[in-house]
Amino acid sequence: MAKVIEDVQAILEPVLVKKGFDLWDVLYEKQEGDFVLRVLVDRVEGEINMDDLVMLTEIISEELDSITPDPFPQAYLLDVSSPGADRELKQPQNYTWAVGKFIEVELSAELFGADSYIGQLVSFEDDQLTLDVFSKSKHQLIDIPLANVKVARLSISQDRILVSDEDYDWALNKLVHVSTYQKIDGKKEFSGELSRVTEDDLVVIEDENEFVIPRRAVAQARQSNDF
Repeated sequence: MAKVIEDVQAILEPVLVKKGFDLWDVLYEKQEGDFVLRVLVDRVEGEINMDDLVMLTEIISEELDSITPDPFPQAYLLDVSSPGADRELKQPQNYTWAVGKFIEVELSAELFGADSYIGQLVSFEDDQLTLDVFSKSKHQLIDIPLANVKVARLSISQDRILVSDEDYDWALNKLVHVSTYQKIDGKKEFSGELSRVTEDDLVVIEDENEFVIPRRAVAQARQSNDF
């Protein structure tokens, strides 16, 4: 099966790149008695849609039919789809693409007392991942050798916890969710645009109302596009 996957990748990758798509992964497996060739494709820029997948299915099918000799031992079903929101990271280029995003990593061997981490992928260089992990109310950078990664995938939640001045500066004019220890203007939960940050306060605009939140009253703050 590995040879089939290698042949398919070699044929499809240059074709897809020319059309502005990224060949994310190729899976060849048996399901309920049938062989299924699953080709996962994404746009290099922007989001892939159903029209793209319909077009790509036709293009990929034609390319596969042109491979000689035929690498497939028997008939198969072709499934062309998006890698999805929780896509697995396998190739070095997958990690490069994921820099700046939040990922989940399962380790082959424990590192710093843990066998898994969730955090923002800060960098990927020389076969090493650097994760920004939020632990014990602070950010911590964790270096993980790629050889120690058992499984890595994009985290469905892309929320960034805001703690430091740098975090808040980064989140300016973005959507945030802030929880407070005590009520401020009758509420303890605020979701809206972070419009201003000072040494003492956060200013959040929610439904055209401006709320001034003392930083000492913040229980948790996070940047999120999903409220």
